[in-house]
Amino acid sequence: MENLAPWISVLGLPIASGVNLYATVLVLGLSQRFGWAEGLPQAFEILANPIVLTVAGVLYVLEFFADKIPFLDTLWDGLHTFIRPAGAAFLAVSAAADYGPAGQLLAMLLGGALGLGAHSAKAGARLLVNTSPEPVSNSIVSVAEDFGVVGLLVLIYAYPWAALGVVLGLIALMAAVMPMLFRVLRFLLGGIGGMMASWFGAPKAALTEPPDWLAGLIPRDAAGRAQAFPCFARRVRGAPRFQPGYLVVSSANLQFVFKTLLGGKTAPLMEGPALDLRFKKRLLFDTLFVTAGGKRSVICVSKDWSATVQTTLRLPDAPADFGAPETLASRHT
Repeated sequence: MENLAPWISVLGLPIASGVNLYATVLVLGLSQRFGWAEGLPQAFEILANPIVLTVAGVLYVLEFFADKIPFLDTLWDGLHTFIRPAGAAFLAVSAAADYGPAGQLLAMLLGGALGLGAHSAKAGARLLVNTSPEPVSNSIVSVAEDFGVVGLLVLIYAYPWAALGVVLGLIALMAAVMPMLFRVLRFLLGGIGGMMASWFGAPKAALTEPPDWLAGLIPRDAAGRAQAFPCFARRVRGAPRFQPGYLVVSSANLQFVFKTLLGGKTAPLMEGPALDLRFKKRLLFDTLFVTAGGKRSVICVSKDWSATVQTTLRLPDAPADFGAPETLASRHT
């Protein structure tokens, strides 16, 4: 069992490094210098060098404050996309120093992959936190990350088998949340790109040539009319949160259509009259609220498509060509 203990650190250290590399290096270096932990690899002696400790300490202080400022934390994470995985790989190789070239190569690959996964999970979670209107959540998440990193390091060298269970749980959690975090990243990049496009170009028109997978899912009225607009599902029954897709507008229906591995999928937003249909301006996206059939759906539209969607639906005025005249009074409150 003692021979497997270093591999627990090979798995755990990259996760800690992917979340906060400088805190990891600082704690390991101080532990090596003052003998706070037993069983540290001899290769970690370089971390106890006063120059390394000073640089790690300064960078940790900078990250401590940058992590608590909305959007500055995202910029900081972006700058560390290559730094954290590289540091994670270095620590993993150092932890496997006694296992020869083959073991070190395996440790490097595992360390880099886990470091990148932990970094991506942290960066995606921060993007999600930044969608909240208040800045307090950033500070809470940042402090929780720091305590989590220190706690994981203590487990790795004081209770390695307990650490193994925690590490395996974190790996499973990363695998589970990664798809949503990538959707959040695409969501925010789409919003930023749409905002910049709206500054320099005219509003975009509805798609006249939709993708092949979408064309067969667009319902058309008797006149053959149907329109589709790129958007994101903020809250739509039957669709993942922040899922990219298309808002499909036909004579009396609104639908959100998105692509899956098995093909296109349709999530109805409104079939017939809606109790409420509103369009609100936001900072990064504009938001369409649809209340129908006792449920509320929320669609985010990027700034370059916003004016076209609003004009098509004629919001906040009742749309003249969006259903039978007798149903228009029930569409808006």
